[in-house]
Amino acid sequence: MPPDSAIPPHQHHPQVVRRNFICHCLEGGLYMGGVAFLQPETVMPKMVEQLGGRSAIIAIMPAILPAAFAMAGLFVSPLVERLTKFKYWVMGFGLLQRLPYLITGLLLWNWRDAGPWLLPLVVLTPVVSGLIGGVGVVAWMEMVTRMVPERVRAAGWAARYITQACIGMVAGAVIHQVLTHAPGQRGYALLHLITFGFLLLSWLSQAFMRELPATHHYRPHSGSYWSYLSSLPGLLRGQPRLLRLIAARFTGMGYLMVVSFLTLHALHTTGRPEADEGSFVSFQNIGTILGSMLAAWLGYHQGGKVLLILSRLICIALCVWASLTHSFGGFTAAYFVLGFGLFLDRVGDLTLTAELCPPERRSTLQAILGFCNVWSLMLATSLGGLIYSLSGSFYLVACLAAVMSLISILILRGIPEPRGQP
Repeated sequence: MPPDSAIPPHQHHPQVVRRNFICHCLEGGLYMGGVAFLQPETVMPKMVEQLGGRSAIIAIMPAILPAAFAMAGLFVSPLVERLTKFKYWVMGFGLLQRLPYLITGLLLWNWRDAGPWLLPLVVLTPVVSGLIGGVGVVAWMEMVTRMVPERVRAAGWAARYITQACIGMVAGAVIHQVLTHAPGQRGYALLHLITFGFLLLSWLSQAFMRELPATHHYRPHSGSYWSYLSSLPGLLRGQPRLLRLIAARFTGMGYLMVVSFLTLHALHTTGRPEADEGSFVSFQNIGTILGSMLAAWLGYHQGGKVLLILSRLICIALCVWASLTHSFGGFTAAYFVLGFGLFLDRVGDLTLTAELCPPERRSTLQAILGFCNVWSLMLATSLGGLIYSLSGSFYLVACLAAVMSLISILILRGIPEPRGQP
């Protein structure tokens, strides 16, 4: 028998791990389900366009929340590396990151005519929430990685996305009713307040999670903060597989490039009203459910790499289909494909990243990856926005997204699947 220190904590406490797994799935499902009422891929681009936002702002809306999340992680990771317990850190910053949605909802409801302040208020809400959340996300990722055993991580991510999609199905109908009966500022206020309600439930579900002791407590970086920052490039250079992953992430941003303008293209092409965004949200969430179920099964048996390759192939198919269809039914099918492929990508990315990072510097390496991902998100979406603003052509954006997805597949083929390797 191995000594106790060599036995993973989840083998000592199977009931605690089961409870943590359920709470982990609820926390993510309720959080992302709440954000679905302000769907970054569907509702926010149209909302920004209606408020007079430029193409560059519309382009970054799907990326603005994850980019803000990733921005702060690199600067707090040396503090996180010194923590032995993460729950109180995660809970504290988790509450603060949810408050901007409440504040914006109340301001929009009580401020009779926000006028020129409405657009910056709507755009800055996910930015502020993401920046505060980014202070806690590195600790949250380390806490989850310790709590959830490796083999069921893909199933955990998938369960979160399935929960999100089930809530998103209801969100689609609610968005349609809200924007039909309370268009404009009052409708946006209601959507922000509904979002906060779900985010609060998400935060409360974390209270029932119980932290387990780590098998080992890894020694954090010693020295000054500046010596820590100067050591990061060398640390990343020593991880060639992670460098390939960064390149694969950047070239795999096709979904975000396309989705920024897909709603506008669909509504302009079909001549349908803004409230029909709700149908797109519903079909996207049906795709999310089925895509996440496939991701859970494939991720359990084969790991995250195959999910990422499959998601890129689906992105190419989406670009072709969205460029050819002209009917409302065709665009709802495109949103189904979007939900299916996008969440294969997210489950695969989270699974592969957690398994590629060595445990002794996992917090720092994931923070570096997140920081690099900020530039991937902003460069890719800004490039799509630049092409759209100069040409006004959705088809050129879709063509670029498809080509980048193909390049990403070639890069991913050079990354060995870490599942089962020492």
